[in-house]
Amino acid sequence: MSTANIALVPLASVTTVPANGYTGSSTEYWALSAAQAREVQRVQDVEKARIQLRRRQRIFTWMYNILAIGELVYFIVGLYITEWQVADLQENPLLGPGREGVIKMGGTYTQRIVKRYQYWRLVSSLFYNAGAIHVTSNLGMVWAFGHLLVRELSPWLVALMFFGGGMAGLMVSVNVGAQYSTAGASIPAFALAGAASAMLVYRWRRYSCHWASVLTTGFMVGANAFMGATPFVDNSGNTAGFVFGAVLCLGFMMVRRKETGTKAGEVLVYGTAVVAVAVILAAIVAGLAGLQLGTPVAGCCNPWVCTSSSWWDCNAARIWPDTCTLTISSGAATNTTSTLTCPHGNTISVNIDSTADADAIQALCDSLCVNGASAVSSGGASQSTGGDTSLKRRW
Repeated sequence: MSTANIALVPLASVTTVPANGYTGSSTEYWALSAAQAREVQRVQDVEKARIQLRRRQRIFTWMYNILAIGELVYFIVGLYITEWQVADLQENPLLGPGREGVIKMGGTYTQRIVKRYQYWRLVSSLFYNAGAIHVTSNLGMVWAFGHLLVRELSPWLVALMFFGGGMAGLMVSVNVGAQYSTAGASIPAFALAGAASAMLVYRWRRYSCHWASVLTTGFMVGANAFMGATPFVDNSGNTAGFVFGAVLCLGFMMVRRKETGTKAGEVLVYGTAVVAVAVILAAIVAGLAGLQLGTPVAGCCNPWVCTSSSWWDCNAARIWPDTCTLTISSGAATNTTSTLTCPHGNTISVNIDSTADADAIQALCDSLCVNGASAVSSGGASQSTGGDTSLKRRW
């Protein structure tokens, strides 16, 4: 029986007929197929990114709605509790309550935080606004900068920057601005502004309208910084929140970078993120320590907290200590001129009976140290301040 001879044909000589009636060479066909596959993958990636962006924006919108409704209700309830009393523009140009209303509704009050253990003010102040203009500008900042941030970051990271940067900035406020009562809702808003500014710098090449982005961001930050110069808003806390928000954003953006290709590069990336979080935690711990140590930096930057202007009175938000020192000359009898040292350091000559009790002295302190009178005649608990015999309320 004969054996059939089988001829082996080289693979290169085999002609592969491409599908779909393609008449070119097989090499060109497979190259075209690979290009089409890459294009399909790119379109799928773009669609996936678009879906993820819509999901992030939807989550952020829900977060923002909860925040906006909460702050608006909080502010309106505060007006109701204060019997809808709005301070004059010289005292509060942001169309809101005066000092008593801000304190009652949870504004910062360093002495009460420390001595009366009202640490809840460190949370309530982050959501309380000093006036109608204040709440409008703050919610506008959160909306604008928050939507910019969620294009790159998770809405949960944006919320972390809001609370983390806000709390760290508030710690600066209650220490540096310990002599003032302020509403701190603008501090977390400035944290998002700082984060958005850092992201614009970090992603500079990705954006095309650079000047438009810079001018828009600068205008919003500048306008709100101007409001921060008014009473009941603390620019020291706003500035600190801006810086801490930028630090957190840079740390998170470093983690989102692609592989660096080297072990040292990866260590540097994650190390930067850890340092960013550590800075925020250190600021919060240092702020709490400063409260326990008696706020040693209080009063160092009062013009930074509230900038003096002919349009408003910074003393409207200031909280003076409630104790005075009365110095009576040795051998003094009745109706002797003595020196009353006010809590904020100025001295006033008074004519007071040496038998006056502590309540009478405190009444003089409350009245004169606010009015700034130069002299008073008093016997017992009565006093006269240039025709005005009314007593100021004790703080």
